[in-house]
Amino acid sequence: AERAALPEGSAAVAMLSSTADPFDVARDEIEKAIRKVRQMHKKWQQLIETENTAESHKFQDLHSEIMGELRQLGYDLVEVESTIKAVEENRDRFQLSDEQLAARKDFLAASRAAQRDIEASLGSLAVKNKMDEDRKEALLKKNRKAAEDEQRYLAEESKAYLEEQKLLQKQLLAQQEDELSVLEKGTQRLGQVAYTINGELESQQKLLEELNDDVDKELQRMDVVTKGMGALLKTSNKGQIYAVAGAIVLFFILVW
Repeated sequence: AERAALPEGSAAVAMLSSTADPFDVARDEIEKAIRKVRQMHKKWQQLIETENTAESHKFQDLHSEIMGELRQLGYDLVEVESTIKAVEENRDRFQLSDEQLAARKDFLAASRAAQRDIEASLGSLAVKNKMDEDRKEALLKKNRKAAEDEQRYLAEESKAYLEEQKLLQKQLLAQQEDELSVLEKGTQRLGQVAYTINGELESQQKLLEELNDDVDKELQRMDVVTKGMGALLKTSNKGQIYAVAGAIVLFFILVW
């Protein structure tokens, strides 16, 4: 979390208006901030060697946090520099020796050197190259994964289509088998009907043949009778013979 920054010029105003010296408090805050950012930088160096900086959220979060700490440290160092200038310009109000003032300037210079070292490390050419390579690698990996996902999707779609076609063919074959079964049963029934009809026709044909035989026999008998009656009646006119025969038959029917 960012530390609360001292308002710009506040230390200088305090020094000009009183003998209070805020440097000791500011120095403690800056030393604490430098220790913190150095520890973070050490962890950052480990991550940049072992992580893909374009994919590691841990690295990205730490990098942003370090940059924020460095900005805050810069603000604090500007404030300290203002207090040193205030003391230097108002030596009569502050009981500071030249050695004490030089020590404060040395502290400011060392703190800024520490800040610049970390900033230089974060912005070095090697780091930029590493981050560029990581971005390229992440992009290639992303594109490769997208291609693999697309191939997997197409393979799944193709498999699903083949399965659907197999199921459809299976259903069509089952339907054809059912239709063939119905057709076969219909053919069998038709054969049975044809066989029955053929039997009936043969039976009718036999009856017709028997009837024809009976008719032929009766005609033969009738012919014998008519010839006999013709002999009795002394005529060969079949019309007269048939008329007499009909009268005889009618007589017997009526008598019967």
